[in-house]
Order: sequence, then C-alpha cells, then structure tokens
Amino acid sequence: MTELTPNQENYLKTVYIEVTEKGYAKMSDVAALLSVRKSSVNAALNILADKGLINYTPYTKITLTEIGLEKARKIINRFETMNNFFLHILKLSREESIANSCKIEHVMSETLFNRVQKFYEFTKEFCKKNPDYKKQLDNLLV
Repeated sequence: MTELTPNQENYLKTVYIEVTEKGYAKMSDVAALLSVRKSSVNAALNILADKGLINYTPYTKITLTEIGLEKARKIINRFETMNNFFLHILKLSREESIANSCKIEHVMSETLFNRVQKFYEFTKEFCKKNPDYKKQLDNLLV
C-alpha cells in the first residue's frame, strides 16, 4: 500500500471524515479543519490524487478512491485503538490521550500496533470477567 508522510495521513484522515459526514470534502473545509492555507491543502490533495487515494481536481468535490478509503480506515483504526488504549487501560485524560494517539499513530510499526491492539482487547475482556483485576489496574494507574 502507498506510503504516506504523517502530514499526508492527516490530510487523508480529514478528507475521510468529511466524506463520511457529507459524501464529499471541499478544499476550504479541509483547510479550515486543519487550520492551514488553501495553497497547502491544494498541494497535499494533488499528492494524494497522484498516489491514487482521492479523486481531486481544483474547484470540485473531493472523494476517496477504494484504495484511499482502505488506507484512511486503517489510519483511523490505528488512532482509535491507541486512543482507547490510552484512555481505558492507561487512564490518561482525554486531551492527553488524543494528543499522544495523534503522534504515535504515524510512527509505530505494524508489529507494535498489532500487539497493542491484541493487548487492549485481551485486557478489556479480562477486566469484564474479573472486576477485582480491573480495580487493581485502576488503582495501579492513579
């Protein structure tokens, strides 16, 4: 699958969120959501289009290709998994969890991600079945 920089991943994720909500994205909305200039968005969108991840030409609605949809879902899944792990297992605040998830989602290896995901799912299920363990874990991380 196409390799992206962290910045490109953020653009793709933002396009995905807009497309999910409205059926399409607009360059001006992407610029506003990311707090960047339209010229920066235009350059990033051209790169994503060249990589076959989005359908984009200036002044048109932006949509995702099948490859772009798959890549965006993978990025979102990495973010959500890490955010849940930080929130529910490590008991970080929402703000700290989001900040760390946004950073680590771009740099962690596939092996690390898969192991964190498995550990999170195991711990979540184990805590449901063992309330005493959940209490101990909660107390440990206060």
